[in-house]
Amino acid sequence: MMMDRRQLAQWLGELGSEGVALTEIAELLHFVLDASRQSIALAGPDELGELRFALAVLRDVFPRDDDVRAWLVLQSPELNGAMPADLLSAGRIREFVDLAVAEWNKPRTFRLGPPGAMFVTT
Repeated sequence: MMMDRRQLAQWLGELGSEGVALTEIAELLHFVLDASRQSIALAGPDELGELRFALAVLRDVFPRDDDVRAWLVLQSPELNGAMPADLLSAGRIREFVDLAVAEWNKPRTFRLGPPGAMFVTT
């Protein structure tokens, strides 16, 4: 089942979350800057909330923060070879969030049981 942004926010417990704590702001900015080495263009607190949501989505997709950092700088076919971090430096926060949601909705392959036993989620 595919989830849209609102459903995913509810799933992750982000829906109705009012403000963004100063420590979360610092963590988000450090996280993205560390991964991409690019500046971030934010128009205001709403976009910061969007970025916070995208990070929650990506942390749900990937098992480690290093994997999220790798995704940020991975050339994306959806972006014609650009990186997700490029969207942030261009101030295209909504597109970045949409890309994170699309990543969350992708089928994942994971292993259960003995080596060679593969199961695909849909």
